[in-house]
Amino acid sequence: MSSCSRKTSELEAAIMDEKKRKRMQSNRESAKRSRLKREQRVKDLVYEIQTLKEQILEFNRQYNDMTQRTHNLSSENESLNLEKAKLGEYLNSLYSVYVRFTHQMSQTTGCLSKQKTWEVRNQMQPSITTGMSNS
Repeated sequence: MSSCSRKTSELEAAIMDEKKRKRMQSNRESAKRSRLKREQRVKDLVYEIQTLKEQILEFNRQYNDMTQRTHNLSSENESLNLEKAKLGEYLNSLYSVYVRFTHQMSQTTGCLSKQKTWEVRNQMQPSITTGMSNS
């Protein structure tokens, strides 16, 4: 081999080595960017998981508060419905006493005419019923 062809061959080898070195450097940089992106993605996911866990805890707290409030309101509603029924019964008994009283007064004193007794009875009819309706 001549010295000229040997120099050409060495030059080609040097050029190939330089290309290989540049390609390896480029691959290293690309791998480093890929690792950094993956690490950032993992950090983002860890942060998102923590945020979601905090939201779950807050939603659970709100759910428990609302469940307790619903229970308290249901108990209060039941108590008020019982009180409504008792007051309705009491009003009916008062009306019953009133009717007997006006009937006795009209018979004994004759002060109240039958027409007047009828008008008073219709005006005093209780408006509360003992039913457990939602009105």
